[in-house]
Amino acid sequence: MVRILMIVFLLSSTLSKGQDAIDGAIEYLQKLSIEENDWENTAVVLEEFLEHPLEINNLNFTRIQKFPLLNSRHFFVIKKYRKLNGTVFTSNELKVLPFFTSELIKIILPFITFESKQPNAKFQERIMHKTSFNFEPSKGFTRLDTMNFLGGRTQETMRFKLSNYKHNFAFVWEKDKGEKINDSFLKIGYQGNFNRYIKQVNVGAYSLCIGEGLIHSNNFIVGKNNPLNSFYKIQRSLKLNSSSTEYNYENGTAVIYERKKIKILGFYSINKLHGNIKNDTIRSLKQDGLFRTNSEIAYKNQSHYQLIGNSVHYEFHKTTIAFNTLKTSFSKPYQPCPNYYNTNYSMYKLWNNSINYRFFDGDKIVKGEVAMDQNGNLATTHFLVFKLTDAYNLMTNARFFSPKYNSFGANALSENSKVQNEKAVLFAGDYREGKTQIYASADFFSFPTPKYLVQLPSYGKEFMGYLNYQITDSLIFKLFFKQESKYKNQKSEFMNEPKRYTLSHVYGKIIIKAKKGITITSRLDFSKHQTHGLNTFGRTSYLEISHKKELSSFSARMVFFKTDNWDTRIYLYEKDVLYHFSVPALYDEGTRFYINYNRTLGKHIKIWLKYGRTIFENKSSISSGNNEIDGNLKTEIRGQVLIKF
Repeated sequence: MVRILMIVFLLSSTLSKGQDAIDGAIEYLQKLSIEENDWENTAVVLEEFLEHPLEINNLNFTRIQKFPLLNSRHFFVIKKYRKLNGTVFTSNELKVLPFFTSELIKIILPFITFESKQPNAKFQERIMHKTSFNFEPSKGFTRLDTMNFLGGRTQETMRFKLSNYKHNFAFVWEKDKGEKINDSFLKIGYQGNFNRYIKQVNVGAYSLCIGEGLIHSNNFIVGKNNPLNSFYKIQRSLKLNSSSTEYNYENGTAVIYERKKIKILGFYSINKLHGNIKNDTIRSLKQDGLFRTNSEIAYKNQSHYQLIGNSVHYEFHKTTIAFNTLKTSFSKPYQPCPNYYNTNYSMYKLWNNSINYRFFDGDKIVKGEVAMDQNGNLATTHFLVFKLTDAYNLMTNARFFSPKYNSFGANALSENSKVQNEKAVLFAGDYREGKTQIYASADFFSFPTPKYLVQLPSYGKEFMGYLNYQITDSLIFKLFFKQESKYKNQKSEFMNEPKRYTLSHVYGKIIIKAKKGITITSRLDFSKHQTHGLNTFGRTSYLEISHKKELSSFSARMVFFKTDNWDTRIYLYEKDVLYHFSVPALYDEGTRFYINYNRTLGKHIKIWLKYGRTIFENKSSISSGNNEIDGNLKTEIRGQVLIKF
């Protein structure tokens, strides 16, 4: 009987331990990250490595591209160590290698193996359903005219995944709050990984990243505020898209062919476009995925785009060079209503070409891309990342995007939201040794022509730094500072005139790891906005307590906030149910609290619950338009269940 109970306990704790490993990895990446990233897709990828661990003694370049915790430097030193010493038998051997800290080794152990195993061909299934609900109804649900929301008040998301080491199939369905069922969103994708000349095949939903993103990228970019380790990460050019995003993905087919030192990526995609059509011309694009009212539904599926292209890679002497071409066509021309900032936004038939390169010798990376559109307009970006010692790293980036450069789906490191109209140079350095991590960066940029909310050519600069110090094994301190100086239109007597403003943000954070799985976190933020002799301020403070057990975890946070206006708002990342990304903007004056709870039930089931409420002072309504809520309370409830087979 005791043996049976022990087996049942071990089986029931498997899912919990796996989730704890993912949570620990995400927390580690968050600690290294300065700004929040796409943790949803990161968690999905880490799940795959729990099921099919990374084989240290059989490192595959494609596999380490997918693994978010290691980069090209780790790949290089393991290969070099194995060449000199043969098989790696234990994690103790990793401790003597550069870039492998004790903390990193502890984090990656659940996701790696030192054995070479025959891949398991058995399929695993996962079904997950999430429901979100706002307790206070917004105006869109209560109004009686034709602008009301047509659907129910809940947001529903369902995911289904079927996978083994070779085949991955994903199904995602989502209905937003206020949408009817027949206006909900559906995404289906398949990815096959093979060991012959055809290495990978994608059908349906996939993400595509070419070079440094100057002609196309569906990936979340490595931003200028990320530690330099991020720039050593090997970017994947093609992967299955199984997130719930409704716009930033491709829908079609793509193939990777490899032979010796040549790799060829070919792809085709056809995807819907939503927007306002006038005189058979797209005047505006709708990319929020919300179709709740008759007027929003009228924008749905009004057009589509197609893209076709290839990327040819050649490797030699630690260097990769790629030649890329991409043709994009719209079923209707996109031409926004003329304004001072969108002179070069129009698109119909595009042809973009680029050359990207990457050199890595274990100590430094030199990489970049030069792109050209069909009219000869250029966009370029170039990086140099190198280590001075094992603890010190430096990076510089130079970028130039012509004001007339035209692309659809480009996404690269930049100050602008578009790869267009920018000249810039970025310097950054970091130090990481023992219990201390320091990062500092300076970015200087200019915009040769007017941009959104700035009616004249302008320039700016941004400085940022942070200190992460582990005082003891149970006490961590983090200090962050960021200051940006830019121009923005300000109302004057005759016109909107650009005026210079400076926005500063500083916070201090303390993490206390107490006994019995209890962690206490406290953070204090200040923001300051200066423009035209006027200073405004904002501040937030919070206390968070979390408790982890073998089969469950609990966290609660209380936040106090006060800002003079929207300009001094402060964003705070919140823990949430798995795969849900929550970073609310706190503004005006009030308090916010939330409670998170998750528990493993048996071998196959896990549940998550979140309750959060924001209480504003001196407000009779929140938000505006159809999202307006009467009163000073905003309450959200979210529940999620995951079933594994």
